[in-house]
Amino acid sequence: MSASPPLYRLNPDGWADLDGKRPVLVLLLDGAGSAGQLQPLVAEHLLEHCPHRPLVRFDLDLLTQYADRRPMLDFEDGHFTRTPSAELVLYAMTDAAGETFLALVGPEPMLLWERAVAAIVELGAGLGVRLTVDLSGLPMRVPHTRPPQVFTHSPDPELVLRPWDAFRGALTVPATFGAYLEAVLGEKGERTMGIDVCVPYYLGKSEHVASALAALEAIQASCGLNLLPGRLEERAQANRADIDEQVAATENGPAVVSILESNYDEFRTLVGDLPSADELAAEFERFLAEHDRRRDTGDGDTPEG
Repeated sequence: MSASPPLYRLNPDGWADLDGKRPVLVLLLDGAGSAGQLQPLVAEHLLEHCPHRPLVRFDLDLLTQYADRRPMLDFEDGHFTRTPSAELVLYAMTDAAGETFLALVGPEPMLLWERAVAAIVELGAGLGVRLTVDLSGLPMRVPHTRPPQVFTHSPDPELVLRPWDAFRGALTVPATFGAYLEAVLGEKGERTMGIDVCVPYYLGKSEHVASALAALEAIQASCGLNLLPGRLEERAQANRADIDEQVAATENGPAVVSILESNYDEFRTLVGDLPSADELAAEFERFLAEHDRRRDTGDGDTPEG
């Protein structure tokens, strides 16, 4: 029986530079937990502003269910051509202060989760990762006209900067790959945390740059990195104006946003009125179901009122 094909290949250059660095690993996986295009926006910002080099390339052919994530083709002049293929790459990056960190960027694995998790755990141990941070965009009933809410969670209470403690009890939700990896690392006693940004549910997978800006600020606060989030402010303002225009042109859009604003403002002062655990779980399950439906049908995402 032949051996299983390797999940990744290493770039031999640059590994020696990481000796003794004890870097942070940030997971930026585009998939079910990517409301507002959160991870792609953050990844785009980091790749533009942080010097980087690839360390590891994962074999997406092994990790992709093509019936659910079909390759895209361009049709022009009577024939098809392939578009650039997505990649899942582990980068070594340098922040504005010269500190080295790692970022896993690309599509969320769809297959072989246990093997992929084991591979990332092994790579992290070899690279001396001191903290793994999973970033997620969660669709919530919040307005785009208010600052995004950011919550952190971790098996280590010292890592929870903004406790998601507005409800009591437990909840069960379908896992994203990053959350699953976070759970495995926690079971192994490794330092890990999640950063969740609440994205207006009516944006779906449309870009919400303010959420990406909030995510960068949260990563900075939790990891001590300098990621130049201020360079996204102008783009966030332009994106806000575009969303304002789309909402205004949508039937009942302004009324819906007004209701969400009132609820948001009450939530900020009356902690007991925040969503319950069951409500949060239901919101996330609805988003995952919609994500799967759009993936199956090929529908795009457009803001709704």
